[in-house]
Amino acid sequence: MMIGEPSGTAGAPILNIIANEGLSNVLVIVTRYFGGVLLGTGGLVRAYSEATKEALKLTNYIEKAKGYATEVEIEYNDLEKIKYYLKQRNIKIVDIKYNKTVILTMEATKQNLEDFKNNSKNMNFKIIKQNILKEKNIEI
Repeated sequence: MMIGEPSGTAGAPILNIIANEGLSNVLVIVTRYFGGVLLGTGGLVRAYSEATKEALKLTNYIEKAKGYATEVEIEYNDLEKIKYYLKQRNIKIVDIKYNKTVILTMEATKQNLEDFKNNSKNMNFKIIKQNILKEKNIEI
């Protein structure tokens, strides 16, 4: 009597499909209600592979990249210009604090942060202070 799946019929085919799609940080769960010995190893591989392919077709993908959560201190009169700049580049504003100055907390890739700093002169806004809070994977 065999208990469990025959070796190489479930995990390896699922992982192979994930790798061929170039995906990472993915969890695929396949529940099989019928088959086993009746399907044979080839049938099991096909069943798990097809279930994985179909599930991936129905999935909404979120692309992430290494980036930073950062705080940027600006003057009130620059807020709208900076919000416009960030929106045009899909840079996410996480929080806005209104004090004597405005402190924006945002998430951006390293390249976006460098461009932001370099373009401040061209876009006619001033960054008083910029502080990287932490490195994190951000949605792009």
